[in-house]
Amino acid sequence: MKIQSIRGHAVSVPLTRQYSVATEPFTVASQIVVEVTTDDGLTGLGLIHGRAVKSVLENLRKLGEMLKGTSAFAHEAVWAKVFSLTNDGAKIYRDGDISGMGFRTGERAPVMAALAGIDFALWDLKGKACNVPVWRLLGADDPVVHAYASGGYYQHGRPLEIVADEMAGYVEQGFTAVKMKVGGATPAQDIDRVRRVRAAIGDGVDLMIDASRSYTLAQSMDAIHAYEPFNPFWFEEPLHWYDATRGMAKLTQHTNIPLCSGESESHLWACRDLVDLGLVRYMNFDGTRAGGATEWLRIANYCHAHGVLMATHHDPHVHGHLAAAVPNGYCVEAFVDNDRDPLWENLFSKRAQIVKGKLVLNEDPGFGFDINWDYVKRYRA
Repeated sequence: MKIQSIRGHAVSVPLTRQYSVATEPFTVASQIVVEVTTDDGLTGLGLIHGRAVKSVLENLRKLGEMLKGTSAFAHEAVWAKVFSLTNDGAKIYRDGDISGMGFRTGERAPVMAALAGIDFALWDLKGKACNVPVWRLLGADDPVVHAYASGGYYQHGRPLEIVADEMAGYVEQGFTAVKMKVGGATPAQDIDRVRRVRAAIGDGVDLMIDASRSYTLAQSMDAIHAYEPFNPFWFEEPLHWYDATRGMAKLTQHTNIPLCSGESESHLWACRDLVDLGLVRYMNFDGTRAGGATEWLRIANYCHAHGVLMATHHDPHVHGHLAAAVPNGYCVEAFVDNDRDPLWENLFSKRAQIVKGKLVLNEDPGFGFDINWDYVKRYRA
């Protein structure tokens, strides 16, 4: 079974309003679907976050040319070959079959994103070739994974306090854990938002707080002390990007609230440092942003050896297979607000289901999802 072609399909769906985290507004929901076809007619599907679409699609085209004829079972060899391109192009001029492909240092992030989609598609192909779901292929025996409802965004033109009703609504749907954003309002306003949410959801529901890398170390210390009375389950990515590792370790000295990070990282080495130097308790690496399932599993193994739990970021219907299969797989992130994430309800013609706060994987081969190609055609970017 050899790779015949690789294609990327970008989707961008306008949202009904502007949503924001502390560091970034957005008005569209975007994703890239990757198709890897083989010489024996099978098609594997992968997913990539919808950022830097033009560059990612161009890299997928180039990688399709480079990887044609490679065994679709050789995910490690494919991963190593593509990853080598991120090392300042050194391999390009020593290896004749990829000479002149045109990758440069500035393409590292798009190459890692393209690799993510290809890698997920190869694992999807493995499952389909073996006629088993990926979660079984990886050794899991339970298709149910704990999920939390992610939301609590700042919404342009709407009052801050509506976050309480939103979070309470997720609890009514059966979720026992919810996540909200902070860091984008004044400290007093965010404290009031967290207070309102805790009152609305009660003491028996886990409340995750995500600061989206919006604080300095001093600000994060003040913030975490202010949130402690509301018993957060974790404090996620509190620190600015430039001090997001060692600063975490300093923050742990000032609180008993567990820290979560990893979604903004793109490889094992950065996540290793978060474990060793940042002392995080939850790792939420996103394989659809960079590296794919293969890198996610490597990170999970390292975290397991150091007592760190895996909390996946985004796309639960693919990440859930990985979380179900590792001993330290704790939970998946679910976006169930159709206004905030219309892709979950509309991009897929088949996928895993969220049932009363749990992700329930299916028995279909591969990752168990298919694409609504009419929707892709309508919102193709």
